[in-house]
Formats: sequence, structure tokens, C-alpha cells
Amino acid sequence: MDVKIENSDIALNMKGEPIYINFVEEIAQRVKIACSFEKGEFCYDKNLGRHPSDIDFYEDDAKDKLEMLFKEASVDIGYTDLEVLSIENCDMGHIAKVKVKCGENYAVTEVVVYE
Repeated sequence: MDVKIENSDIALNMKGEPIYINFVEEIAQRVKIACSFEKGEFCYDKNLGRHPSDIDFYEDDAKDKLEMLFKEASVDIGYTDLEVLSIENCDMGHIAKVKVKCGENYAVTEVVVYE
């Protein structure tokens, strides 16, 4: 069980209490955090994150390359599969829609890859 993070802060319910998540939602949140940073950028854990890359997001194999980087960044998180479903352009860089599977259950999350 973990506290849900929204907009870089702890998510609160109507009473102002933290919202807790577990199982596949917790795993998807951990994967999102691990994949959102390049190694060394996360101030609380310099080993967390993905390796820097020079992915050309307009090439046909961009999803496959990004998926490989995400799998490597989240290798220590217990899940059964990870798949990059899509990549969209945004003002900050790119948004990857990621499906995290744990057994028969799954959750979809979005990871921003800054340029």
C-alpha cells in the first residue's frame, strides 16, 4: 500500500486525508516515477530512473526503444509486463501511455519524457 501521488503532491480525499492505493495501481505509480526521471535526477534516490537516450520519437521503432528503457528503469519493481501503448507530442516533450500488467490485472499510466 502506498500514498497516491497527483500533480507532484499527495492526493487527498474530501476530508483532507491521504488517498491510498495498492496492488496494480501502486505498481503503475512506482513504474511511472522510475520512468519519469533520468538516472541521477531524482534527488531522493540518485540510482532511480532511466538511462539518457537519443530516441528519435518520429521513427517507427520509437515505442520499442522507449519500452526497453522503461523496462530497464523499472526492473526492480515486481510486475509481469510493461508495454508502451502510444507516444504523443506535448509542449514539454512527449507523453508515453504505458500499460503495466501484474498477473491478469493491469493499469495504464502516462509518463512525460522531457526534451
